[in-house]
Amino acid sequence: MNSRYTRKLCLLASLACLSMGRTLAQDEEINCGTPDDPVALAKTSDLPKITKTWSGTLKAMVIRISFSDAPYTVDTATIGKTNASINNLYRSMSRNTFEWDWHLYGPILNAPGTKADYGANFSSLQSWISQQMTSAGLKRGTDYDVYVASFPQISVGWAGLSNLREADWINGSYSAGVTGHELGHSLGLPHAHSIEAGPDMFGTPGTTSQTNEYGNPYDIMGRGGSTGHFNVLYKWRIGWEDADEIKEVKTSGTYRIYAQDNGVHKARTIGLRVSSGDVNYGYWFEYRTISTSARNGATVMFQGFRTNTNLDSWYLDTTPGSKTSGDESDGVLAVGKSFQDKYGQTTFKTLAINTGVWSEEGYVDLQVTIPGTVPTGLQVARSVNLFRNGDAPSYNLMGRAMAGLSPARTLAVKVENGSTRLVLSR
Repeated sequence: MNSRYTRKLCLLASLACLSMGRTLAQDEEINCGTPDDPVALAKTSDLPKITKTWSGTLKAMVIRISFSDAPYTVDTATIGKTNASINNLYRSMSRNTFEWDWHLYGPILNAPGTKADYGANFSSLQSWISQQMTSAGLKRGTDYDVYVASFPQISVGWAGLSNLREADWINGSYSAGVTGHELGHSLGLPHAHSIEAGPDMFGTPGTTSQTNEYGNPYDIMGRGGSTGHFNVLYKWRIGWEDADEIKEVKTSGTYRIYAQDNGVHKARTIGLRVSSGDVNYGYWFEYRTISTSARNGATVMFQGFRTNTNLDSWYLDTTPGSKTSGDESDGVLAVGKSFQDKYGQTTFKTLAINTGVWSEEGYVDLQVTIPGTVPTGLQVARSVNLFRNGDAPSYNLMGRAMAGLSPARTLAVKVENGSTRLVLSR
């Protein structure tokens, strides 16, 4: 898998109660070690370079393991149903350009140790699995690209683990939410976090105590469960969005963002990125319709909270402190709500949603006001007539003559060399 990522292990805390396909509860607490993300940018005011384009298929091999005191109890029908659910999500997220090619390794491997042995020393189980695969002649790139080792639940404090490359370990219940999450790590993606700083929606970048590791309530890399699409930043990172779908906003205007959590590609905007007044930071906007609470407005994510070269996504709760638990669940920028960039003068306001249309045709209209820029709406009118009355000019923005005045000049909007200019004609 992607060699640019370290092998630092990322733990998904114990979710034994997570049944197949179940979305994580809003108040469910998860503890996890944070993966390193060494991919760097010159500055975050630019769209990040695509880390890796994943297309076609990757072979995923499920290896079943029993212990000396605990048989393997997940039946093949459950495994097949879980894998199908995972593929449904990944096909939808990639717009049918990627899926997992699932294989079930034939025999159940019988590990010699007990549950207590491996709970106390999990690395010994990892080593034993690797030895068995080598003895069986299984080779990465030929027999598998990623292997998913599934075994009876042990006391290690997590339900899933990934080395961010070719190996994922599933502890206990074989569910689509946990397994699909770990496979996201194998594609090189980190967790989908949120900023949690009490009444301050922005927090102080670099402050680890002001973050929720799994805070994005809609993303499977957060706590979005088996139907939670990756956010638009993460889809961009792995090549599942086209250049015409992510707009880098540099001028004021009203922008329509279509729902991104579906498998339909119509070559239209499904995500915006707006640079902060401080080039170390940026904002990403998207719209979702699968979750009912996401339908109310634009989902906002912050880039650069950990470091200015970090490409993790940080969900912004636009109503911070409104709940004592699951605070992010009402965090979208609802219709009529607005906020200002903490590090500049740019403001954002949700104007409307396509109410009642919870499909790929759903959309949100977002007003972006960047001081000192010409609103994109002027390009529709194209020209402004200029009139004189003595020495004082007046402008007729509606294009109609004013009584007693005669036209003298035309002020036109022209695009030259990629720049929009107001030109006064003779």
